[in-house]
Amino acid sequence: MTSHYRQDVLKKLLFAVWTMLTLILVFAVGLLVYEMLEAGQQPLSTLHVPERVPREAGAAQPDAPLGTREMVLYFGGSDGASLVPEAATFEYTASTVENCRRALEALIAGPRDILTRIMPPAVKVRALYLRDNGELVIDFSRELQSDSARLRSAAYEALFVYGVVNTMTQSALRASGDPSVQRVRILIEGTPPGDAFPAHLDLRDPVKPEPDWIETAQERQAHG
Repeated sequence: MTSHYRQDVLKKLLFAVWTMLTLILVFAVGLLVYEMLEAGQQPLSTLHVPERVPREAGAAQPDAPLGTREMVLYFGGSDGASLVPEAATFEYTASTVENCRRALEALIAGPRDILTRIMPPAVKVRALYLRDNGELVIDFSRELQSDSARLRSAAYEALFVYGVVNTMTQSALRASGDPSVQRVRILIEGTPPGDAFPAHLDLRDPVKPEPDWIETAQERQAHG
């Protein structure tokens, strides 16, 4: 009987405490509502969820194709020491980053003509973004380093770097309202490349385009 009596008293005590806390909460809410009404505010206005603003009719998505453009892809020439331009058509968008991504995918796919690819076909573009100062950051997958390190060629490394940079900085890839690409920072798996590849170039800083690597029309005619 004593144990049952204690349990009954404990239950009544807990109920009394719960009732008191509920009354305090109701009183606090009522006081808050009163103060808001005195201040000329509508208490329920804070619960209003604004409607989603509809997208302007006819506004294009950044990655939606707007038409086609001509761009230039730079691959290795027959001499293995210069870059040769190859014309290509791509569906351009209202995003410079997306246009650069499409150009990179075309570079990875390789040339149509009898030219030399400048990077392994297994390479993926992990990330790509453009800074306000015109620096394009490209983060390649590890295949760029593992598949290219076997060559250990200074010429191949230079063709890769300047083939990418000269391709990315062309005006055809720039979308209206975006900064133009002035230089390119190359990363591999999120970090600057190590000594394995490229072994002959320092890529700790962004790279500017170098037109001297591009073979001229006269030079191409001379090579026959």
